[in-house]
Amino acid sequence: MTALPREIQTILAERIALIQALSKANSENLRLNQIASGLMFLDQKDGVDGAEQDPRSTERDANDTALDRCRDHIETLEAQLAALDLELKKATESMPE
Repeated sequence: MTALPREIQTILAERIALIQALSKANSENLRLNQIASGLMFLDQKDGVDGAEQDPRSTERDANDTALDRCRDHIETLEAQLAALDLELKKATESMPE
């Protein structure tokens, strides 16, 4: 038994929710990249000042882990969006004129 195709309205609503999730994940990715950039700036300053190198390694490691997790989440959401777009394309192609 084949499943009935979903209504276009339902697909579009799910697409909007996915785009919102992607937007949120991209915002988080930007925030984490800004933290990483700030840590790099502080490392450069420490180098110029002759201070102990790498005093923020724990914070950097945690941020790197969060960045990796965020990128993986974005990739997952993008794959879901691509699948949804394919479903939407098939649904609109099969519509009677």
